[in-house]
Parts: sequence; C-alpha cells; structure tokens
Amino acid sequence: RLKVPPDLTPGSALYEEYGKKIHERWGKTMKFKKIVQKNMDLNSLRCSTLLKLNQAEKFQNMEEIYFPYNVDFRGRAYPIPPHLNHLGSDMSRGLLTLAEAKPLGDRGLHWLKVHLANLCGANKISFDDRVAFADEHMDDIRASVRDPGHENSWWMTCEEPFQVLATCREIVRALDSGDPASYRCSLPVHMDGSCNGLQHYAAIGLDRAGGRAVNLCAGDTPQDVYIGVMEEVVRRVHADAERPLPDGPSKEEVKRRTSARLVDGHIDRKVVKQTVMTSVYGVTYIGARNQIKERLEEKLAPTHDIDEIEGELHLASGYVAKLTMEVMGDLFQGERGTM
Repeated sequence: RLKVPPDLTPGSALYEEYGKKIHERWGKTMKFKKIVQKNMDLNSLRCSTLLKLNQAEKFQNMEEIYFPYNVDFRGRAYPIPPHLNHLGSDMSRGLLTLAEAKPLGDRGLHWLKVHLANLCGANKISFDDRVAFADEHMDDIRASVRDPGHENSWWMTCEEPFQVLATCREIVRALDSGDPASYRCSLPVHMDGSCNGLQHYAAIGLDRAGGRAVNLCAGDTPQDVYIGVMEEVVRRVHADAERPLPDGPSKEEVKRRTSARLVDGHIDRKVVKQTVMTSVYGVTYIGARNQIKERLEEKLAPTHDIDEIEGELHLASGYVAKLTMEVMGDLFQGERGTM
C-alpha cells in the first residue's frame, strides 16, 4: 500500500517544524566550524610563538645580530626574517635590544618612563604626566620585575605586556644602580607618528585643522584623531538609534535603526581606529566593514551569542563602516581633496 506523503506545503505545521530543525542544525554546524577555526588560529599562534622563542634562544649569546631587509615600491624597508625582528609582535620587540648600550644621561630615565606609559596606553597625556604615571605605578613595576610569573602580575594587564616587562626591568636596574644617568641601557624607546598617512596628506594640503588633529601643530597635550572620529560616529549612531521610524518605513530605514540599536553604546576608539588608519591607503568599504566587524564581535561577545546575531552583526558592521568613512570625509576635507 502506498502511504500518503506528509503535507510539506509552505505554511503547514510539518513544514514549519522541518524548517526549524534545519535552521537549528545549520546554526550548530556553523558554530562548530567557528570553534574549529578558532582552535586552528590558536594553534597557529602557539606555533608562531614557539618559532620566535626558538630563534631567540639561538641568538641570545651572540654579541650582535643583523637583519637583511627588503625595500618595497614605496621605499618602506622590512626585515626579511619572519619570526623574530624588531618590527614584529610585542613579544619579538620585548626580546630584542640594541647591540650597543649607552649611558642614559640626564633625560634617559625620563624617556624610559614615557616609553612605559606609552606601552600601557597612557599616551594621550603630556610627557610630564606620563612620567608621573610611571612613578605612580613604581610598586607595580618593581613587583613585575621581582616576580614576573605571578598570575596577577601588573605587566600582564598592559596593552603591550612583553615590552612593558622589558621596560620595567630597565627602569628598576637604572634606579637601583645608584646613578641612573650613568646606567648603560640598550632598550629601544619608540617614537611614533599620529596616523602617518593623514599627517602627510594634511601637510601636502596645508590643512591646519587636519594637521592639528594629527599633531603636526604644537599643543600642550597630544591630539587623538581616532577619538575625534569615534565621538562623531558615536553621536550619529545614538541619533539613529533614538530617532523614531516614520509611518510606513522603508527597509533601509528599518535596517539602519536596527543596526544603530545593536551597536549603540559599543563604539569605542578601537572599533574605528583601523579603518581611520587605513583610509588613506585606499581601504574599501568591504575591507572597512570586515575590520569593524572583528572589533564589534569582541565588544558584543560578552552579552550576545555572536552566531545567533551573525546576520544583524554583518549589517551593523557595514552601517558603522559607512558612518566612519562619511565622518572621515567631513573632518578631513582638505586631505580628501588632496587624495
């Protein structure tokens, strides 16, 4: 006897039940794939770390080491060795020192403290305030050097932990030497520009407002172009989230408001920084969206199931990317004209 096939027409109870099961299975499959990918990424990071440590062990007793370089079409020079170099990761930079140590002199300890504050993220205040930051954390600095392996050690909480630990050691050694000015130090102290690409365009275009935003003009405290862009993006996102929908709203209006409400309160400097930095190098909308999506995933992960909101997050990332690029165009009109 032939059995009557089940009713699978759209809208039927069985159709809805099957659809729900398929959706759940698809969700679990995607979550499993992401976990597998994350484990592969972590394994890759572990392998990279071991390769760096292996290189460091081989070179640790040599008096001097040299790096061959490649120069690209822009004139930028990059070390060829991929695992251990002074332009590499935080750990690579923390492991390397200059071959020739020199006395710190009258201002060397001052700049070591400034360097430490920069590595800890306290780089948007005056130099004197950065020195004060290091002095206020002197107990933490000494504790980090005395017992770096302690699970609650202060240096592990910093933005660039391995460089912080290396700097802590130099500061303590200089102070304990009894004569910091004569202490021979070989630790590099980094100086960095403020969004170099925008600095060049502001200078070429003689844009005083843009130049002030990227610290080409003198000021008492450093300007932070990323904060300026972030604040305007935050303002526009909040306005979109609070704006009521009109009667009979379009799909675009609904998507914009939904996206704004998802990310409202979650936009910070880190979310927009990479897009602002790469805007002068021709970052595309898709590239900006992917950059922002990574940061938003980090922000939303503690309170949301990222797999469940994948579609909404994708739309929201595109929304924030468009806003960021619009704000960049409004704030840096001189640079945009130069480009």
